[in-house]
Amino acid sequence: MTNKNITILLILLTSLFFNSLSCFANTDQRITDIRFWQSPEEAQVVLDLILPPKVSEVNRLDNGTLYFDIKSCLFKPGKQRYALQNQFLESLTVQQNEDSSTRVHFKVPQGVEAKTFVLPSNERKNDRIVIFLREPKAKILLKQSAELNEVKKLKAENIKIVVLDPGHGGEDPGTTCNGIVEKSYVLAMAKLVKAYFDRDPRYKAIMTRESDYIIPLDKRREIAERLGADAFVSIHVNWNAKKAIAGIEVYYESPKGAVNEADRLVADKENKADFASLGTMNPVIAASKNQIAQMQANIMDQSRQLAEKIENKLAKAVPNLQSRGVKRAGFRVLHSLNMPSVLVECGYTSNRLDSEILKDYTSRTKIAQSIYAGISNFLQTKVEGGIDSEYLEYYRAMNARKAKIEAAKKKAAAKNKTNTKTKLNRKHTVKHGDTLSAIAQKYGVTVQSIKTANKMKKSDIIKSGQVLVIPSK
Repeated sequence: MTNKNITILLILLTSLFFNSLSCFANTDQRITDIRFWQSPEEAQVVLDLILPPKVSEVNRLDNGTLYFDIKSCLFKPGKQRYALQNQFLESLTVQQNEDSSTRVHFKVPQGVEAKTFVLPSNERKNDRIVIFLREPKAKILLKQSAELNEVKKLKAENIKIVVLDPGHGGEDPGTTCNGIVEKSYVLAMAKLVKAYFDRDPRYKAIMTRESDYIIPLDKRREIAERLGADAFVSIHVNWNAKKAIAGIEVYYESPKGAVNEADRLVADKENKADFASLGTMNPVIAASKNQIAQMQANIMDQSRQLAEKIENKLAKAVPNLQSRGVKRAGFRVLHSLNMPSVLVECGYTSNRLDSEILKDYTSRTKIAQSIYAGISNFLQTKVEGGIDSEYLEYYRAMNARKAKIEAAKKKAAAKNKTNTKTKLNRKHTVKHGDTLSAIAQKYGVTVQSIKTANKMKKSDIIKSGQVLVIPSK
């Protein structure tokens, strides 16, 4: 979408917003905003609402236009059509129906996949309707095939592939403080780091995003895996309510996060999930849970080494920008079995000194150069063979704990089954002197329940030697 088209879209959507505010006399439901985000492969139209929406099924007109209705949601003045002529979306139309509902029409170019779904509100966003648009599958596969051919060529020439991941993007700004918007800052930082790699013929640096759009966390990692990356580095800035906290931090995968990921991978495999998006290089498809853990332990040890190399350079990069060291956390973006992965927090925007350093151009270039130097040092140094013993110990302890809990559950279930069976099959042989009331009291049931279970009439009396069925409580 050109800048001109984006400007036109914003003007039209702003008009939609203000027109919609004054036209809801009979309902509290209204659209508060319409947003559009685009990446090279997909786009989203997001309609923000103030209440959970009631949305009809998506239908198709003869001309290929798709539409759905938002029930009890008015819109005036009647109808608005926005000709976007985008690679994912040709037009968007919002129209008021006679039954006080709002109809949303959208027309996509041939081959574009479209899905519509509702997202519930959370602590940061209201209820939303999302129109998710994706390039034709054939076109995506063609791109990926070209990428893999390029990867094979680079590998044959012993050129190392580094994937740089600017965090957040699009409708996810990250932290915003002291004049720094994280999504914009880290995109600029990633471009600076890439510029250093571009000057070095030993490397090929690729960014997960090159402009302002959002990419799901798992997909960021999958991009790197598909490209056969030798290293994956996600770039962020930090924030804390305690403004005194300052400094850079470099993270790699935590034991807890890795165990959860191992469980997810095994569950996916057992459920025959589609692993195609993970790329043909991913070795997890044929692996057992223990093998997955061994792979994780090996990659996590390499990630530690990469984190230490980067932190060592960053700690010396800028005076007054201290290092808080190498740490571990369960960031989803670091869950990879294929390559060493780390996350760099360049400083705390909530700290006044850190934010001033981060905004200074000379300091930014030194930070970028240090990230490049740390990655290069790692890739040009022979990786020490090893495993993450801390992770394996945690993995075994968690498995032992899960096995113990599972065994206790099975034992309790078996006991409950036995008790239930015993209760259902209880019988009592009447002895001389027995009365129904005494028998009922003994087993904790009522006299009437005994009579019902044994189909006794009101006039029936019990006799010595008679076998009575005792009902469960």
